[in-house]
Amino acid sequence: MDKTAYIGKFRIIRKIAEGGEGVVYLAEDEKLHQFNAVKFAFGDKDCRERRALREEAARLASLSDRRLPYLVDITEGIDYTAEIMEYVEGDTLSEFLKARFPLKGGDALRLMMEVTELIAYLHESCPPIIYRDIKPDNFIVTKDGCIRLVDMGTALFGYGSTDAEMMSGTPGYAAPEQFACRSIGREADVYALGMLYAYMLTGMDPIRNGKEKCLNACAAAAGRETFTLIRKCTADSVDERFSNASELADNLKRLQEKRNIASLITAMASLLSNVLIWGSIADMTAAGLKAGGVTVYECIKAAGNIYGLFESFYSAELLEFHIFAASFIVLVTLLIKNVVSDVTGKHEFIISYDWNELYTEKISLQRR
Repeated sequence: MDKTAYIGKFRIIRKIAEGGEGVVYLAEDEKLHQFNAVKFAFGDKDCRERRALREEAARLASLSDRRLPYLVDITEGIDYTAEIMEYVEGDTLSEFLKARFPLKGGDALRLMMEVTELIAYLHESCPPIIYRDIKPDNFIVTKDGCIRLVDMGTALFGYGSTDAEMMSGTPGYAAPEQFACRSIGREADVYALGMLYAYMLTGMDPIRNGKEKCLNACAAAAGRETFTLIRKCTADSVDERFSNASELADNLKRLQEKRNIASLITAMASLLSNVLIWGSIADMTAAGLKAGGVTVYECIKAAGNIYGLFESFYSAELLEFHIFAASFIVLVTLLIKNVVSDVTGKHEFIISYDWNELYTEKISLQRR
């Protein structure tokens, strides 16, 4: 298509995707100065491709979740149908994962929960929508970290009934029944979600490596419970899988809760260890501070500077940061306690209690 071509007020800029369900171009709305995605299907008016594109537009129009692109318009010419949608900018999930492999188990779990909850929304629609082609390239990770689903071309309302409908999906992610002329249900999407989770954990793409190699690698990379969950998702028998994405999402949440409990126990053990270490440091440092005539205020101010330096290098969301913060508070508390109270006999110790340092006052400390 010519780069200067127009579809109504939309100027075609460049091709951004092409597949069996149509060709997608980036276009600009020259009146509103917004970018949109325009998906074309060519042929006779009643050909399968154009009918499928009209059905896809109808699906998008019926859905309101912001994780899906919204429908802007649909227009038809003599030899084409054009579906105009929101343009979702970002990296495909495949690109996002390749830049971050290997993912930590917790990161993969959080990402998997987002993807599963999105598919669960489709499964809980009325009638249920079966996506049928779950793979990393069909998800976009936006700049703010949100997961968006960008292609509804293969989705089915309800259950498939014809051979043409059932023969759809990407080898490696598609469930066995999708290529066996059997009825397709929500369990097919659960299978693909399981393969996607294995890919997140191992970096092995099932399209190239096949199911068994990916799962063997996953057995080594994932914990026992995680691997059991993936095995259940990817069972060859439909009856052995989770029945839909909502059920899978519930199990992922339970897995997340167990991880949180384990992390809390680990954090508490680490904190206790840090308390003992910092306490010893405080005991050893107190005498030196007193001998040098360091004020309590100066001590706290220096501690604050160290704390700020640490904070600039670590995200406040990290568990390690919170462990450090709690340990640091313990250190400062013990340090002040030792400096102020561990005084034998009568001593003079300078304490600056005016935080603007306008003046200091000598206080005689006498142990009772």
